[in-house]
Amino acid sequence: MPETSIAVLFPGQGAFYGRALADLRDEFPEVGPVLAEIGDAARPLLGDRAVDQLFATRTPDTEQLLREAPEALQLAIYAVSTATYAVLRARGLRPNVLIGHSLGEIAALVAAGAFTPAEGAEIVCHRSIALREAGLGDAYMAAIGTDAGRAQRLVDLVGDPLTGIAVENHAGQTVLSGRAETLDTIGRLAAVLKIDFARLKSPYAFHSPLLGPAAEKFAARIADIRQRPLETTVHSPIIGRAYEDADRLTELLAGHFTARVRFGDTVRELAGTGVSVFVESGALDALSRITGRIVESPVTTVPTLLPEAGGAAVLRQALDRLASVGAVAAGSGGGSSADQLRAALLSDVPAEDFEEFWNGRGVEVRAFAREAYLTYLGAKEEPSVGAANGSANGSVNGSLNGSANASVAAVPAVAVDRDTLVRQLADIYAEALEYPAEVFEEATDLEGELGVDSVKQTELLVRVGNRYELPPRPSDVRPAAYNTLGKIADLIIASGGSA
Repeated sequence: MPETSIAVLFPGQGAFYGRALADLRDEFPEVGPVLAEIGDAARPLLGDRAVDQLFATRTPDTEQLLREAPEALQLAIYAVSTATYAVLRARGLRPNVLIGHSLGEIAALVAAGAFTPAEGAEIVCHRSIALREAGLGDAYMAAIGTDAGRAQRLVDLVGDPLTGIAVENHAGQTVLSGRAETLDTIGRLAAVLKIDFARLKSPYAFHSPLLGPAAEKFAARIADIRQRPLETTVHSPIIGRAYEDADRLTELLAGHFTARVRFGDTVRELAGTGVSVFVESGALDALSRITGRIVESPVTTVPTLLPEAGGAAVLRQALDRLASVGAVAAGSGGGSSADQLRAALLSDVPAEDFEEFWNGRGVEVRAFAREAYLTYLGAKEEPSVGAANGSANGSVNGSLNGSANASVAAVPAVAVDRDTLVRQLADIYAEALEYPAEVFEEATDLEGELGVDSVKQTELLVRVGNRYELPPRPSDVRPAAYNTLGKIADLIIASGGSA
C-alpha cells in the first residue's frame, strides 16, 4: 500500500440533516449534475414529491422525514454520500478501499464504479418500495451500550428468534433489531442492569429475520440491474470480505436485509493492513466517532459534512486536512492554507502544533468566526439590537431560573446559533453516554426517554458548564429542570456562555 493508505466510509441510517444537500449543491459545481441524475432515476419510482425534496433550500429534518416520507429520507442519505464523494473525487482523492455501513454499501458500490449514480438511486428506491410492500408490523432498532457478547446474552434471555443483533459497532455499542415487544423487554432488562438503551431513528428493523419477505421482493426488483467491474476495492462489513467482480451484487444487497453488520471487525482488519486515514463521505460524523473508538493505534478520521458553520465550510476544511497528508491537491478546499492561517491567527505557535490544533478545533473556530461576523453585521444594521437582546435574555433567564438567578440576565448573550448549539450539545451527550448522536433531539427527555439518571445529568451539566464557561448554578435549581437539550441550550444562551 502507499505511504498514506486511505479508506472512505459511507454512512447509513441517520446520516442526514436538513440543509445537507443544499450545502453541497450551493458550493460545489459537480454536485448539481449528480443530484439531477439521481432525481431523474428516482422520480418514476417515488414520485415528484419525494424527489423534489433533494432540490429544496432546506429539506425537512430527519424526524419529519421518518414520519412523513421515509422513502425520501433513504434517497436523501444516499444522495448526500454520493454527492460528497463526487466532490472528493473531483479534487483528486483516490482511496485504497471503500466501506459502506448498511445502506451506505449502495453508495460505496456506486463510488467504486459497479453502478452509476442513477442505478444506485434505482436500487435505493426499489429497496424502500420492497420494505413498504412487505408490511413488517411493529418493529424497530435500538442501540445498547455494551459489547456484542453481552447484548447476545440479553437477546437469548428473552428468546425471540425474530429479534437479534443487527450491528456490531464497538465494544461500547451494539445495535439490536426486531419486534417492538421483545426490544421493549430488553430495554427494561438493560435499565435494571444500568446498560444504556436507546431507540434509533430508523424506518424499519434492518438486519433482522423480520425482513426476509422484503429481501425476496427486493431481490426480484433489482435482478435486472447489471453491474460493472469494480474500479476500487469495496470491503463489506456484512459479507466480511471485499466484493469481487464474480459476485452477484444485487443478490448480496438483498441479503443484507437479514444479515449482521460487523463494522468494528472490518475497521480493525483494515487498520491492521495499514489504513491510517478514514474519510466519512456523508452527513454528520457517526462513523468517524465509531472508528475512533474501534482503532487503538492513532488514525486520522475526517468527517466531511456537519451543520456547524455550514456543511460546505466543514467539507472545505476536510479537503485542507486531506491535502496535508497528500490525499488531494493542495488548495482543494478553496480556503487558506494551514501556514497562512497560522500566520494570520497564531504566528508565534509552531507549525506542527498549529496543525494539530486546527485539525482538532478548526470547526469550532470557523463557527465562532461566522457567528462573530453575523453579529457584526447585525450591529451595523440595527444599533439597538444589543439592548433588545439583553431584555429578551433577561426574560428567558428569569423563566428558567427564577429570582435566584436574576443577576445572570446582565451577562451578554452567547454568540452562537441555537441550532448549532443544540447540535454541539448532542455531540457532548452522545460521547458521554455512548449513544448515537442521532437519538438526541431538542425535545428528547433525557431521563424519561433515554434513562439518564439525576447523578449522570448533574455530571453532564457540570461538563456543559465548563465547556461554555457558565456562571455557577444556583443551589435551588435542580438538574431535572434541564431535562432536554433545548432547555440546556436556552440556559447557555441566557447565561451568556462562551462558544
